[in-house]
Amino acid sequence: MNMIKSDAQRDRTIVQIEGFRQALSKMRQTPAKRSAAVRGSYESMIRQLEDELREYDQLKSGQLTLPDVERLDQIAPFIAKIRIARGVSQTELARRLGVSKQVISRYEESEYQTVAIARLQEILDAIGIKALVSLRA
Repeated sequence: MNMIKSDAQRDRTIVQIEGFRQALSKMRQTPAKRSAAVRGSYESMIRQLEDELREYDQLKSGQLTLPDVERLDQIAPFIAKIRIARGVSQTELARRLGVSKQVISRYEESEYQTVAIARLQEILDAIGIKALVSLRA
């Protein structure tokens, strides 16, 4: 499942859902066997997009439960979710870090997997998140 990471993406998702609903409505007028598979595909896409929309709206309302992670590389996929739940836009995070919005967008496209640990810490600091790290042998 993809993740909506900005209000602009949210708006595009709403347009996509409406497009699939309109196409589905037109398909219902065609009773051919082949159209049943296409209808199922449209319905599946609508459900997926609605799930993404629901997740984004929950995050925007500040609802986020962070899991306990045992490895540093498990933190990265949650950074965009944390950012959204904290009410920090990509543009604002970029400003706080002194980089362009495009840099943040690229980080989030890769789910921060290409970002160095020191940079991850700067990002967490910029969105007001404290990470507790413990090492065990």
